[in-house]
Amino acid sequence: MLSFAEGEVTRLRREFKLVLEEETALALCARLMRELEGQVPAPTRIVSVYFDRPGCPLASRALRTPEDCLKVRTKEYSPDVGAGGVERVVLEVKRERHGLTQKRRVWVPRSDLGRVLRGGARLLPLITGGSLQPVLAVTYQRHVYQASQAWRVTVDRDIGYHHVAPELAMSQLALTSERLGPPFFREGRVVVEVKHLGEELPDWLSSLNPGGAPTYSKFAEGMARAHAFAVDGVARG
Repeated sequence: MLSFAEGEVTRLRREFKLVLEEETALALCARLMRELEGQVPAPTRIVSVYFDRPGCPLASRALRTPEDCLKVRTKEYSPDVGAGGVERVVLEVKRERHGLTQKRRVWVPRSDLGRVLRGGARLLPLITGGSLQPVLAVTYQRHVYQASQAWRVTVDRDIGYHHVAPELAMSQLALTSERLGPPFFREGRVVVEVKHLGEELPDWLSSLNPGGAPTYSKFAEGMARAHAFAVDGVARG
């Protein structure tokens, strides 16, 4: 069985993103299904919460220099196939630098999330020191297309951006779109991420790479719409 979320292509990779209209996304998914010999991947609902420090320095950096930024977030999956009946989240620190993406991940019971964010997880030393607060929640439906350990394509639809209160983000209960309530913005397009190890891509897939800086960031997009940011003298949000 291929390891989707815990494999090498998650921990250290190169990636590029595409923002597509639904019709174009369906054509791409049909081509990906041929790579999987007709297998249709089951969808997963994901709720992600992004964290930042007072003044939102991480969000400002993601907006100003998307090719060199740092993101701290939790993710919850439905279904969560490895949960074993325990309410849990995966805490991620994601560093993007000049086309190379590195992730560190640790699964945390929801009851321990507050302690970990205050610096209790030695696996994630970048977040030690506390002061992180939830600033944005994002919900979406994801299909994962993976034919080898060398590359993976994720297709995200129905992306919603939500305000999130600390007591909700740190609750003992699983965070769902129903508990978050209606989004303040819903993305009508489909966001595709192609994640790979070096040049291990089929030619037809590699040819889709637009090059340049990342074309879409859920963190930057949501924070720009939820808060007043100025990037290169231009107000966002």
